[in-house]
Amino acid sequence: MFKTYQHAEELPERWDAVVADQFFLSKRVLEKLEKLNPCRQQYHLHREKKLALVSYQIKLDIFTFAEGFSLKLPIRVIGIPLSVSGRGYKAEPEDLEELSLYIRSLQGFYVVLNAGEGLRLASGNTLPTCKIDLGWYTFGCYVNSMRSHYRYRVKKAIEKFSEVKIEKLADVGLFDEEMYCLYEAVYENSKEKLEKLTIHFFREFPATIFTFKVHGKIVGFVQLLEKKKELIFLFGGFDHSINQKYDLYMNMLLQIIRYGIEQGCHSIDLGQTAEETKLKLGAIQYPQRMYVHHSNNLLNKIISSRVAPFSYKKYEVFHKVFKGEKDENSAGKMP
Repeated sequence: MFKTYQHAEELPERWDAVVADQFFLSKRVLEKLEKLNPCRQQYHLHREKKLALVSYQIKLDIFTFAEGFSLKLPIRVIGIPLSVSGRGYKAEPEDLEELSLYIRSLQGFYVVLNAGEGLRLASGNTLPTCKIDLGWYTFGCYVNSMRSHYRYRVKKAIEKFSEVKIEKLADVGLFDEEMYCLYEAVYENSKEKLEKLTIHFFREFPATIFTFKVHGKIVGFVQLLEKKKELIFLFGGFDHSINQKYDLYMNMLLQIIRYGIEQGCHSIDLGQTAEETKLKLGAIQYPQRMYVHHSNNLLNKIISSRVAPFSYKKYEVFHKVFKGEKDENSAGKMP
């Protein structure tokens, strides 16, 4: 039996005990997201078992990963009400069957994003998470550990960045309209759109922001969060018109890796888009699943039959970036 809460502030203490190891599902973070990104959130907590989930409402293009098709429908997403790769539910393996039954009991169209295996619902692939494990003491060691082809590409990118000044924003409240326009440009250019954040999110969400300036003008930024020795790349923005001149996006990723190494982080979550660039810097893909269900039986049959063909098509090129690295398997993990 589940109980549904309409506001995060109503959640009992038991909620945090259930989702203990999932930062973005903590009551404190959910309260902040409800304020900064309100999208009709609901919070579902099992009365006895360690089962919890968050749902929110958006209009989603169900053909996001299919070229030539577009259909935006109002749906409820089971996920973090923020475009991050974390799961929007907490369940023990033995409770996945009950979680599936509960989702099937909900009225309307539901999509579970960034999920693992085991839910008994129609499923397909969604964007994988790109992560890199940090085993280097310095950024120089990281670069030198690369095979010559990748090392050459990184050094050429760094050379192009010599005119760019990197600064850490002293206070997130200083995030301004100029930086927000860079975020909007990236959002509008993205094929995988979910919710669009307001400028208030960047000004109030506790994070670290680096800016990139050319002749005093901000041309890019990254927003980072460090939790339990993992650095998380939340959002960013950059001027596409000068991307090639300065190798802007690749250098922004390199700055994230440099910062992660300097902070002593064990790993970096680089997010779910631009896989090719991230994999060429040494990241590994971790697959994510997507599940769908509609309470109308006929619509559910139609949607379920189409979810797999129209789901994400994995980037299949394997890059052996580092010296002595063996071939990767299809799951993106070392054998």
